[in-house]
Amino acid sequence: NKPAAGKGAASSPLDADSGGSEIYRLEAEGNVRIFTASDIAVADKAVYDIDQAVLLLTGSALKLTTPQQVLTARDSMEYWSAKHMAVGRGLATVTTADGRRVSGDTLVGYTTPPDQPAPPRPAAAAPARPGADPLMTSGKLQRVEGFGNVEVRTATEIIRAARGVYVPDTGIARLAGTVRLTRGQNQLNGDEAVVNMRTGISTLSNKPGARVQGLVVPNDPQAAPLPGAARPKP
Repeated sequence: NKPAAGKGAASSPLDADSGGSEIYRLEAEGNVRIFTASDIAVADKAVYDIDQAVLLLTGSALKLTTPQQVLTARDSMEYWSAKHMAVGRGLATVTTADGRRVSGDTLVGYTTPPDQPAPPRPAAAAPARPGADPLMTSGKLQRVEGFGNVEVRTATEIIRAARGVYVPDTGIARLAGTVRLTRGQNQLNGDEAVVNMRTGISTLSNKPGARVQGLVVPNDPQAAPLPGAARPKP
């Protein structure tokens, strides 16, 4: 059996034949900060599984800051470098630099492979397996998938649904499953929604044969004109 790691220690099973050791897990506790040239991750505890190339962050104030967005989560954050995937669990939120926000019980972010290789490690550093550094191998955010209590916020609207997908390059979010669109005192309910988070224009639709329903308050000072959708029957 592999020995358990102590606080701030590296787990290293001994090779009985050669007498050498191999680091397979790194742990850090207390005010953990992980830095790259552009990103900062903050947690109370971090565990890095070198064999799986997975970094797990836990604690009370989880946060990842990049030049394009900020990711926060209540329960945990995971980085799967081989899959170019990050997972935030528990009230997870992605906020873009221009104020757009997507949140949900679980958010899964997919990044493109990096254009440039990771910078060389200092000669004195311990050797690492190629491509195993989850932060250095992260690329541009390509897609965010949300599951459970998904919420998208624009300057004028709040859209809630059971699940959703957001593509940062296009600024388009697609939501499905009991969609509720709120703008001021107005609310529309449907089965699916397409939200353009750059223009603020949303399109709400329902299943074939069904109509979008909701409450429309005339002359609501808190709301701009509602997106194109069928008005509910009186």
